[in-house]
Amino acid sequence: MKRIVLLLLLVFITFSCAEVIDLKNERTGGQLVIFGRITNGGDGNSVNITRTQEEGLAPLNVSGATVVVIDENGNREQYVESSPGVYDLGRNLVVGEVGGVYRLEVELDGKTYTSSLQEMMPAIANDELDYELDIAEEITPAGVQVSREVIRIIANSTFETLPEEFYLRWKMEEVYTVTGMLLPLQNFPRYSPLQCYVTNELSAQDIFLVDGTEVRNVQLSNREVAARQLDFSFDKKHYFNIIQFGLNKESHQYWERLQTITTRQGSIFDVAPAAVPGNFTSTDPEEEVFGFFEASSADTTRLLITQNDIPVFFLDPCQVNREDFIRILRVPFECVSCIIEEKIVEAECIYCNLIPNSSLRRPSYF
Repeated sequence: MKRIVLLLLLVFITFSCAEVIDLKNERTGGQLVIFGRITNGGDGNSVNITRTQEEGLAPLNVSGATVVVIDENGNREQYVESSPGVYDLGRNLVVGEVGGVYRLEVELDGKTYTSSLQEMMPAIANDELDYELDIAEEITPAGVQVSREVIRIIANSTFETLPEEFYLRWKMEEVYTVTGMLLPLQNFPRYSPLQCYVTNELSAQDIFLVDGTEVRNVQLSNREVAARQLDFSFDKKHYFNIIQFGLNKESHQYWERLQTITTRQGSIFDVAPAAVPGNFTSTDPEEEVFGFFEASSADTTRLLITQNDIPVFFLDPCQVNREDFIRILRVPFECVSCIIEEKIVEAECIYCNLIPNSSLRRPSYF
């Protein structure tokens, strides 16, 4: 095992001092929620628009909105809808820069929603990641104790300088490759396995925040930021990415409100019991709008794990036995879909782009 070094957020004790936010607990549905960001890099420049439903139901994605970011010089650029409810910025006319000031305008159903002005603050910590292998003991729903091999990600953050006031947030994610299974060339001569890249958020249970006004140490160390069960996803390149965002005070307060909810409910992606007030106003003074638009610098630190780092044999979940291999040989010539229809393998074994959070787009660092 590697020595635990490096981690970040010893400062989480500051959460106990956070202001208690009084949130509404009743929701009839129909409220618009806008969350968006502009950064100083190529990633993270997106806006998500949803509409709440009745309690217990997941929000609905909202398509057809006109989403425009405007900088302090009046330059405007429209976000382009890449999937239902998700709008991406091309950074052709408006490029986020530290010190820049930005606001967002959303036009939808004859109404205009405008965010407050947001200044982009710097991300000032230097992050490092390391890992350790461990055995985690768990109790199954049937009450049986089981042992699982896990990898724990440890982080450390250091500051060259400590400004009087600064605010930071971190997000953890993993990115790994999945390849479609091989099929007999003589039966499927035109079949080519897909190469997919899966990105999973690992910090949904936690919002890693630091209020710099309460930090006077130059190092935040030895904090576990993620724990992941070992499986076949580690057979190839497996990245753990920690992304640091520089926030302004208003953005930090918004994330504190979210942190209050996730402490009670478990995840920012769960159906929340209350909407979180943000920085949007509507041209309809009677309409309540939720969500936040932030201008945040972003800095990413990556940790690459390969099979050489993991002394564990991984069983391929798509591996077939001799009997199933013979069944594959007997399906009609080049009928890939027949393999799935006859339930010889799962569809994701051939079409890895069906795996949640997967993409055929190769990240630049792979």
